[in-house]
Amino acid sequence: MPDKEFGLTGELTQVTEAIFLGESNFVVNPLHIILESSDSQKLKFNLIQWLAESPNRQIKSQRKQAVADTLGVSTRQVERLLKEYNEDRLNETAGVQRSDKGQYRVSEYWQEYIKTTYENSLKEKHPMSPASVVREVKRHAIVDLGLEQGDYPHPATVYRILNPLIEQQKRKKKIRNPGSGSWLTVETRDGKQLKAEFSNQIIQCDHTELDIRIVDNNGLLLPERPWLTTVVDTFSSYVLGFHLWIKQPGSAEVALALRHSILPKQYSHDYELSKPWGYGTPFQYFFTDGGKDFRSKHLKAIGKKLGFQCELRDRPNQGGIVERIFKTINTQVLKDLPGYTGSNVQERPENAEKEACLTIQDIDKVLAGFFCDIYNHEPYPKDPRDTRFERWFKGMGGKLPEPLDERELDICLMKEAQRVVQAHGSIQFENLIYRGESLKAYKGEYVTLRYDPDHILTLYVYSCESEDNLEEFLGYAHAINMDTHDLSLEELKALNKERSKARKEHFNYDALLALGKRNELVEQRKEDKKEKRRSEQKRLRSASKKNSNVVELRKSRAAISSRKNEHQEVLPERVSREEIKLEKIDPQPQENISPQTTDTQQEQRHKLVVSNRQKNLKNIW
Repeated sequence: MPDKEFGLTGELTQVTEAIFLGESNFVVNPLHIILESSDSQKLKFNLIQWLAESPNRQIKSQRKQAVADTLGVSTRQVERLLKEYNEDRLNETAGVQRSDKGQYRVSEYWQEYIKTTYENSLKEKHPMSPASVVREVKRHAIVDLGLEQGDYPHPATVYRILNPLIEQQKRKKKIRNPGSGSWLTVETRDGKQLKAEFSNQIIQCDHTELDIRIVDNNGLLLPERPWLTTVVDTFSSYVLGFHLWIKQPGSAEVALALRHSILPKQYSHDYELSKPWGYGTPFQYFFTDGGKDFRSKHLKAIGKKLGFQCELRDRPNQGGIVERIFKTINTQVLKDLPGYTGSNVQERPENAEKEACLTIQDIDKVLAGFFCDIYNHEPYPKDPRDTRFERWFKGMGGKLPEPLDERELDICLMKEAQRVVQAHGSIQFENLIYRGESLKAYKGEYVTLRYDPDHILTLYVYSCESEDNLEEFLGYAHAINMDTHDLSLEELKALNKERSKARKEHFNYDALLALGKRNELVEQRKEDKKEKRRSEQKRLRSASKKNSNVVELRKSRAAISSRKNEHQEVLPERVSREEIKLEKIDPQPQENISPQTTDTQQEQRHKLVVSNRQKNLKNIW
């Protein structure tokens, strides 16, 4: 925001009051965010980051409105900024990036020609100035291509295309690669330069999938290769800790590797380690690549509690120290072990799967012995007068750091979740109901849950951080009716998934039965409705004919016609052959019979007696 909006004390107080909503609602005091912000883009980034770290929906809604009031924008715009922050498109220094940033309206031919001209001058050790490149572009357009004024790039366009190349060349001259001099500097993604001046100041961490196949405890080949997480000191390239995994690690695995590097090492006698191994927390920075696990809220929360800041490296070569260790492991350790697959197809042994016989515990012993007794005590590459351990020890001031309490560190490294305390001190988490006697007094309040992924049936309940940034331990919450069980988070999620699948299948069958019954009921109600409609229609028709005498007239006429026909003889419907008496008629010559005589005879033979009732009905209708 402009400086004039924050210049006066009264306006600053008004803005901070708009942000601050309650003592128990926020983790960070917004006043500190505003005071630490030097420009509007950094202020916007810090406020959106503060919004993204909201522990629950209620606080997130309050913070969203506070950020909108502070920035003077709508809440919909704040939601857009939050989406860009979650997608890593919101920059701390440059603000919101345009969708067409880095694209130029000039043709690709001119872009390529400008870049090629400048890069060729760098290769020839005679770098051209931007003005010289502009003159070369103008000469090429007019002399070689025969173009006129306005048909080739403007000098300002040439400068915009050259600026990224010039800045990159300046950084290469200014910053040395890690391990290339007496002092080491790495560059973060947002452009900050971190200079390693002592041990444990900048700790680097990374993962890799080892080039070796392993078996389980029963000797069966595992389908996955093991993953290795290493924690290395930038100042001395000293390996502070490592950890092995079966699957690709996440933020919880990074926390365990960090735990191994922070605490003093405790190995059993079968590891046969003979030399000391350093330890300690990161003093200032935790330097990693841009993986999802390193950008998680879990790791940022750990850094906030332990006092270090998580930073992402700008380019892959900034992590050369930790990346180089992986190649060293392959060439010096794994290459001679059974099951080694090689780093590329050409070097891959044919019988790696058949020869595999080592378990992950065996690999852990091998790597622990290599890091502790060999790698950490080899001469430091840039200063062979000292070993890596000696350089690290000197960088620590000649003394080992004070070890942290193991129990407190474990709680600090746990994952967190926010929940509301329900009736009787109950908390719902991962489809289980937890209950703690000490939580009854906090009904309806938000609390912070910390849990161990390997033992999920017990939760550590803390109060939410207040303005003074202090938490209070409220007690334990145990899963109801699960006292004799012990489940990990993965096992609990698998059970929930199976339960949900079974419930879904059961519900689908019941839903089909209910659908059939519902259709039958609907059809029955439709027929009942039609029947009621017909009966009602008939009643209405009858009601409309109350004053009509058509029915009585019809009945009277029918009675009269029946009385007249009492003595009338009617031809029976059926007459048997015995009852019919045929009269014998003498044959006469055909020529003497006239047509009129023939018709009269036929009428007499077939003449029927018609009742008077039918005549009367005919007259009526």
